[in-house]
Amino acid sequence: MVPFKKLTKNARTCIVVEPLWALFGPLVTYFMPLYQQKLGLNEVQMGVVNSVGIAAGFLFFSLATPITNRLGRRKTSIVFDLIAWGVSMLLWAFSRSYIWFLVAAITNAAVRVVNVSWNLMLSEDATNEQRPTIYAWIYLAGAFGGITTFCGGMLIDRFGVVSSMRVIFLVGAAVMITMFILRYLGTEETKIGRILMEKSKDEKFATAVAKQIPQVIDALKDPFFLRMAGIFIIANAVLSIDFFRVLYLSEEKIFSPFMTALIPALGSIASTLLFVFVLPREEGRENHSHLAYSFLLCMVFQLAFVFIPKGSILGAVLTVPWLQAAYFLMQTFRDSVFMNVTDPDKRGERFSLVQALMLLVSIPMGWFAGYLYTLSPHFPFVFAAILYGIAFLLARSLGKYEKPQTNKVVA
Repeated sequence: MVPFKKLTKNARTCIVVEPLWALFGPLVTYFMPLYQQKLGLNEVQMGVVNSVGIAAGFLFFSLATPITNRLGRRKTSIVFDLIAWGVSMLLWAFSRSYIWFLVAAITNAAVRVVNVSWNLMLSEDATNEQRPTIYAWIYLAGAFGGITTFCGGMLIDRFGVVSSMRVIFLVGAAVMITMFILRYLGTEETKIGRILMEKSKDEKFATAVAKQIPQVIDALKDPFFLRMAGIFIIANAVLSIDFFRVLYLSEEKIFSPFMTALIPALGSIASTLLFVFVLPREEGRENHSHLAYSFLLCMVFQLAFVFIPKGSILGAVLTVPWLQAAYFLMQTFRDSVFMNVTDPDKRGERFSLVQALMLLVSIPMGWFAGYLYTLSPHFPFVFAAILYGIAFLLARSLGKYEKPQTNKVVA
């Protein structure tokens, strides 16, 4: 792995402030189903809220590249993060009904623009050798959200779901807004970003949006892009399914609130062990192979999770944390492979496109996951295991595309 001090300024800043987001991002996502349930939403309504968020995210992704090129990576990131998290956290804090969650799903979907701008700001000036290290640090910071999820579970157990979550949303909004400001002050526009800002400043926004059409056609003819799109789609679909994990643990596996909250914390520890003892040993090896085997691990642990006996603490400890850690590995190698193989001049457009396609296919997944859960609580997680198997096959086919890339810039 590349030493931290040798990473780019943008990468170091983003890594340092990322824990401030991780304090609350994973926490609110993990306990959101319980919060929604307490406020009267059923499983199908929860799925619809997720699907509305995905649909809105697709629209945001279709505009992400023109917005990012015009405003720059830094400015786009802070503006749309304030909408996606600052506004949404406040809406969640004061939610009273189904409609509140639908509106918050739309504002939170603005994070899809940030997914493009922030990823480019984070990695665009980095080398191929630096990117696996950068993404590993970022996803490790996110994994530490499991610790705060545990603390949040204890708070919920003491004061109740609704009261605790309202406080968490309010405090989280303040912390996240502070984090966005610190990140903005500590980063700089990327080299490619400055060039594209200059090129797009006099171009009409509608023209910039329309120019994406031939780029989309070109990307859809690229077999590497299509395989990576399938991998991103599967990874996102699994997140829609995992939304119901906390309900599954409490209702089907009969775990206490303490155990339900402890599992994400154990996942953080497992991810840290992989970061310290596994990733450094894999430096210089083919990322696509690691990506494939991380999907295979996800599939194995996902199936093991379904078959653990009710109330089996040992079964939960041996499966769920390692499933989370395997997903951490998958994210690290997935993003590294995509950024390293994709032509530098096309990274922004193609990353935005792959995310948009991911959301387009995933629009019905929130509803479908909720529907599967109503048929049988086991069905969504068995389906996730099947998806992991398909992703393993896709990742195995990427070897012929993984080759060194230069960080060229076309003016």
